[in-house]
Amino acid sequence: MGKNKQEDRREYRRRRRIRNQILAYLTLIVLLALIIFGGFQLIRLATAGMKQQPQDAPVAENDAEPTPEEAGVISTPDPVDDFSEPSPTPEEAEEPALDPALQALLDGMTVEQKVDGLFIVSPEALTNVAKATKAGDGTKAALGQYAVGGILYSSDNVTGADQFKEMVGTTKDMYRELYSRNVLTMVREEGAVNTVAGNTTKVEPVSSAPEIGESGNRENATEAFETIGNYLSEYGIDVDLMYVAAVKTEDDSYLKDRCFSDDADIAASMTGAAVEGMRKTNAYACVAAFPGEGGLKTDPNKGAGATDKSLEDLQSCEMLPFRSAVEAGAPMVMVSAMQAPSAGAEGPAMLSETMVSQQLRSELGFEGVIITAPIGQIPSSAGVDAGSAATQAITAGADMIVVLKHDDFETARQALIDAVNDGSISEERINESLIRIYTMELDKM
Repeated sequence: MGKNKQEDRREYRRRRRIRNQILAYLTLIVLLALIIFGGFQLIRLATAGMKQQPQDAPVAENDAEPTPEEAGVISTPDPVDDFSEPSPTPEEAEEPALDPALQALLDGMTVEQKVDGLFIVSPEALTNVAKATKAGDGTKAALGQYAVGGILYSSDNVTGADQFKEMVGTTKDMYRELYSRNVLTMVREEGAVNTVAGNTTKVEPVSSAPEIGESGNRENATEAFETIGNYLSEYGIDVDLMYVAAVKTEDDSYLKDRCFSDDADIAASMTGAAVEGMRKTNAYACVAAFPGEGGLKTDPNKGAGATDKSLEDLQSCEMLPFRSAVEAGAPMVMVSAMQAPSAGAEGPAMLSETMVSQQLRSELGFEGVIITAPIGQIPSSAGVDAGSAATQAITAGADMIVVLKHDDFETARQALIDAVNDGSISEERINESLIRIYTMELDKM
């Protein structure tokens, strides 16, 4: 019995020893695995840190930079030049690519054609006739010589509904045949002041701007200009020059019954509603004439129209309808020939970088097409001829130039071509305006 007990104790101790050995081996294996895993993680983190560390880390003041030998680093040969493309800057990366169709269009145009695309001309300025009421061989020949961007029609060009539709439609067909794109056709249509509506066409004019403003109902402005946009589209007209973005701040303003209101807030609200109405149609709204002519007693296109208001005064009153128009999505704005010396525009506003680029483009955030008032009607007191007016307008930031006389057109056109050829105006600057113009009318091209 004693012997058996001893053998049992020895067997128990042997099994316990084996179990303890197994546990020790398992513990060792787990520890080794943890050490290996931890070492791998440390190596990975160190490698990532080295990749993120700037190559030109700043050295602490008064500390000498260690040599490669002191740092324990083995010198390596200078790297071979990297011929891969450099990474784009954030600005370059965010810049959207130009539409391939627009890029192809610009690439296929001569300097002369690009300059032509910046002009809005009357049919008379295009064809050099006294009065144009038909698009015939003379129009086709003129279009072949001048690839103008737009044609502005007046009541002189309208003798009847069918006649005007045919004149506009034939002109557009000729242009598309020549250049495979659209030419912008324009009129002035304000309600009581019209090019198309009237006795000759039997189109019923809508309510006048003051009547709409006095109603106090924005829907009336929206409906009126939706009506105008729809019937203009039937005549093939693309753009309506809406001379309604003005606050009548003077009782004897030359605009008289062409402003929505003498209250800036009402005028701004109605102007925005009018633009909304035009946007429901196939016609574009061009609001006129920045920074606001409601306080002028003299038409700046017929005399030395000027205001002595400060920039702050204009911003708080006359510019409000334009801000409303921009917020409503107006694609075009015309800048006035008025002078505002106290607001930073010693000469015509449309030639002023302060008015065109700083106020309209930057301050109001307008990204669309900026056009000038007719440059041939700038008062002689301004001391600017058609050529200087054209180059100054483009330099100031305008995109399109309105010309009503043939001689003025040729003078202005040649001045711009010369400016591009001698480098005083870059071709890239011309392209910027063309991109705005063609982007606006992309759906019509």
